[in-house]
Amino acid sequence: MDKLPWHKHLLEWLASHALWELAKVGVAALSAGLVSLGITRILNAALGTALNIFLVLMGIMGMLWMSGVVRWSQSTKNGEEETKWDIYFFSPGLLVSLTPSIGRVIINLQFLSTKATELSFVHLVLRNNKGANLDCESSEPMTVESMQVFSKMLDKKFPPQELATFEKGEMVNLDGYVKFRDGNSFRRFQISMTTIASM
Repeated sequence: MDKLPWHKHLLEWLASHALWELAKVGVAALSAGLVSLGITRILNAALGTALNIFLVLMGIMGMLWMSGVVRWSQSTKNGEEETKWDIYFFSPGLLVSLTPSIGRVIINLQFLSTKATELSFVHLVLRNNKGANLDCESSEPMTVESMQVFSKMLDKKFPPQELATFEKGEMVNLDGYVKFRDGNSFRRFQISMTTIASM
């Protein structure tokens, strides 16, 4: 599909924002009308005072909401605040070890989770600046405790010619993702690291 020209994107953006501003003006006008109607009815009638007070309060709340003074709080899942979940990937030692003569790749990935979970799947791609791509995967589950360092080792064999372009001391990139269990579903965390492969 062809991309829309920038001036059409600009027109769409202006139209959407103009409609929102128009809606805000409309709600503000309606709120002001409710306030006026309520005050008039309070001053000129003894009956229906409760309804009139309600109209005044609703009008005031509408104007305060549109002006940004009042914000409705959003309910959280199960009435509790969800804690932020972070995964930190690192390797204090050798992250990647290559043995081109037998086509062996070892990746020693370490990570820290801010909450207890289960590691379910790892997919990593080892790349060098000559265009070599080596895919490594593991679907072996592993229980992960909160705030404890865990190590995941991937050991995979490749045809020796696939490792022929890797050289001692060169920089390699390790990209991919890891899936962790999040209740009844899974959450995916991206990995992007640069290191020097040991050979």
